[in-house]
Amino acid sequence: MIRKERKGRVKMLTIKDKAPDQSIDIRGKICPYTLIETRDSLKQLSKGQILEVLCDYEPAAENTIPNFCRKKGCPFEVEAVKGGKLWKIKIEKTG
Repeated sequence: MIRKERKGRVKMLTIKDKAPDQSIDIRGKICPYTLIETRDSLKQLSKGQILEVLCDYEPAAENTIPNFCRKKGCPFEVEAVKGGKLWKIKIEKTG
């Protein structure tokens, strides 16, 4: 996605800049349930849409979900919030 800025400049939007099309809250859940809910929610989206995942389980936020995204070829971004006790993961569906 491209956004035009003032004076004719063009800036590429990153996943972080895009508003989510769907959000899920998987706080309080552990693997494999974190991945199952993320995968099932991603299946419901169309190509190019963004899923935002709120997660408080570090292994899922730092490893399981990012590894799944890499395997599927989905661009993603993980952002730690609240002092590293909560993660916001944005995933773009690619196919």
